[in-house]
Amino acid sequence: MRDCGVLQVEPTDFCNLTCPMCHPQQGFRTTLHGGLRKGFMDVGLFRRIVDGIARSDVRFDHLIFQWLGDPSLHPGLEEMLAYAIDRAADRFGYFRIDTNAVILTPGRVDRIVEAYARRPGTPVLLVFSIDAASPETYVRVKGKDAFHAVLDHVRYFLERRGRLDLPHVSLNCEFQFVLQEGNHHEARRFVEFWDETCARGRNGIGWNEVMIKRLSVGTGGPAQDAADRLYEETVRRLDLRPYDKPHVHVKLWEQSFWRKDAGDAAGGRAS
Repeated sequence: MRDCGVLQVEPTDFCNLTCPMCHPQQGFRTTLHGGLRKGFMDVGLFRRIVDGIARSDVRFDHLIFQWLGDPSLHPGLEEMLAYAIDRAADRFGYFRIDTNAVILTPGRVDRIVEAYARRPGTPVLLVFSIDAASPETYVRVKGKDAFHAVLDHVRYFLERRGRLDLPHVSLNCEFQFVLQEGNHHEARRFVEFWDETCARGRNGIGWNEVMIKRLSVGTGGPAQDAADRLYEETVRRLDLRPYDKPHVHVKLWEQSFWRKDAGDAAGGRAS
């Protein structure tokens, strides 16, 4: 069986936020991929892709549902996840969904949990792109007043996952904080909040990760150098360090792969 790295599927290139750090989504542009207008992947097409993989001799490290848009905007996301798990779980090490969770309502969380529970031996990872520890900062770095809705949805996910009656749970999550000019002062507060949240009750089952991530600037050059300096200065100033607890794992993305000296940087798992 051939190992083929990561398979990236984009359910939609629409997004409901205009984060300043995300240049493709500025101004709610109508096109992102050349001359193709934004749209939604046909679920039938996705099924044919999965069926072809199931019949093949390939294996991927994981399948990620995301690229330039937010996959939760696709009304068939949960159906797509369930189909991939049912038909091709043995072709992927795990399944991953990256989302801002703005519209990941309890009903949709229920369907994701139910899809995972079909074959609980296959890990599913939800990456929650949050980037703030207060409503004011959320508006600044995400462009929308949705902080409390996001917290409600993520907390419901933790509570719903906690009700799974399984000897081992590999329905995992990552709380992501892309450090930038508008939020760097909240990095420690972000870590402490999710550490405390995951310590409550069964919120800590599965693998829970807090990722303090570098900002990748598409234009590179001086702007990327400034983002890297801000990251490194903030890590030192706030004394941010990776650590592991039974209920949570804190990671720093210390490598900057776009720099010539990236090979000399301290190792941190990029997500």
